[in-house]
Amino acid sequence: MRITIRSKLILAISTLMVVIFAVAANLFINEKKMQMADDIFVNMKAFTKLTASTVADDYDLYLKENSFVYFNRDIKQIFSQNENVDSIKLISYSGEILYDSVSDLTAKYEGPARKVGEEFLKQIKSENISVKTSEGSVLFIKQETDGESEIVDVNDKVLAPMKSGTLIDYFVVPANDKYSAVYTLTYKHLDERIASMQMRIIYLALFAVMMGMILSFVVSANLVKPIKKLVIGADEIAKGNFDTRVDIRTHDETKLLGDAFNQMAVDLKKSIEAKIYKERVAHELGIAAEIQKRIIPKEDPKIEGLDISAGIIPATEIGGDMYDFLSMEDRLVMYVGDVTGHGVPAGIMSSIANALFFGYSGEKDLKKIISDVNRVMKAKSMTNMFMTLCLAEWHKKDKKFRFINAGHEQIIHYKAKDKTTEVISAKGIALGMVPEIEKLVEVHDIDFQVGDVIVMYTDGIPEAWKNEKELYGMDRLVYAVNNFGQHLETALAIKEAILSDVEQFVQGHAQMDDITVMVIRRVA
Repeated sequence: MRITIRSKLILAISTLMVVIFAVAANLFINEKKMQMADDIFVNMKAFTKLTASTVADDYDLYLKENSFVYFNRDIKQIFSQNENVDSIKLISYSGEILYDSVSDLTAKYEGPARKVGEEFLKQIKSENISVKTSEGSVLFIKQETDGESEIVDVNDKVLAPMKSGTLIDYFVVPANDKYSAVYTLTYKHLDERIASMQMRIIYLALFAVMMGMILSFVVSANLVKPIKKLVIGADEIAKGNFDTRVDIRTHDETKLLGDAFNQMAVDLKKSIEAKIYKERVAHELGIAAEIQKRIIPKEDPKIEGLDISAGIIPATEIGGDMYDFLSMEDRLVMYVGDVTGHGVPAGIMSSIANALFFGYSGEKDLKKIISDVNRVMKAKSMTNMFMTLCLAEWHKKDKKFRFINAGHEQIIHYKAKDKTTEVISAKGIALGMVPEIEKLVEVHDIDFQVGDVIVMYTDGIPEAWKNEKELYGMDRLVYAVNNFGQHLETALAIKEAILSDVEQFVQGHAQMDDITVMVIRRVA
């Protein structure tokens, strides 16, 4: 296999960039990880010394007297003060476990006495703070009168200082003359920060590789003269001279490319009419796509009390999904729809529906609007074409949200008050299937409180494929809405997070259907 000079330059410079960044990143990350681990150790030592007596006092004051609620309240407060604490235990000098935050979640433990082993009991009874490292070593921290500390073993023999970056499994801290507190550590947040740092370095490395590739192309520009012949030949072909041939006598890929170019000229001359037709169709499809794009709102509406964001990712140039916002003086009407299939027929039908909703939006009754639209679509569309739709309205003065469902996907409602998510189903039939649907659809009210999030979407999201067997599914979508509703503060952020979650799930699998999502968040 022949390798061109350009390929060699790209490979050499890209490899050099990757090696340099890999070595530098590994050194930097290891150093940063040790530094952060040391910071966690120092902070945890101070934190455990500060809170151990509080745990013991709260046990005597509350838990010992069966006041678990007050004791649990104070324990939660201690957890909230340090993100690196995974669990807390209180153990008596006799070796009995009096409290374990992992198992004693809802009430005081009432079973048989829980005892620790003899080796662990030595740590419990020690007057010094002790730790167990991730390597399994048990070390004691002896505090001197001058404020300095040193590492000793169980027999008070001085040991070498701990290595920088040593990870700790747990601290055992004397709480008073009766108890010791055991704090188990978690390095979850450390790992997350390291992972974030690694991603930033990867992005920087990719940028460096790209710059290396650009440099390679610049350097090799004068070394690929045969390409210039191909460019000149392509220019002649572009002018309509299909008898043009290029004479390349090299012994690498450019010779094969020149032969392929000459054959292309021959084939192009034979199929010019087919090519022109194809270009015309592609041009007309582009115009149709642009027309459909203009139908979709250019920006999200600005409505007092609401934060709204919506978007469409079509599966082909022309999509069957649609959404719109129709703002009137006293209310905002909005909808998300999905025409069967995708492509040109679906795009035409969605455009017709969009115009119909715009025309009927002045009607006050949601049921009347959807019935009028259905009547026209049934009369003017093909028998095998129909559209599912969720039509909603927000009353600006009364602060009320209601919707009507025409065979569409369920609405997802995140409730900020109790941080739960409800999937709201509604009776309804798709538009264009029967002449009259007024009795087949119902208007539903939603108790839409401040902080709540409502998500309307098309089936392109739950039916997104990761492979031939696995779908994104409703469970994952509901979980995503609940998670993003709790942690993200804007409708735009929630929408982007949902679409990003779908993209990460499918891992590049071909998109089979249009994807549309509308996020409505109440802010006042």
